[in-house]
Amino acid sequence: PGESLRVEIDDCPPFAIFNVNGEYFVINDTCSHGDASLCDGDIEDGEVECPWHNAKFCIKTGKALTFPAVEPQKT
Repeated sequence: PGESLRVEIDDCPPFAIFNVNGEYFVINDTCSHGDASLCDGDIEDGEVECPWHNAKFCIKTGKALTFPAVEPQKT
């Protein structure tokens, strides 16, 4: 719990697998605001914070929660 893993597969954008309290969720790994890896961000209360500009995303839904990100992550 509280860990993430970046996965890269040929011809696909990288994605992140998050373990939130024993449940697994998969979202695009690259922040929709910049090129930062969300796997490098802080995870707290089901949210991940981009390590570059502090945008937050809901890990379960991919929804952008704070600026500067406004585009959701695909789940």
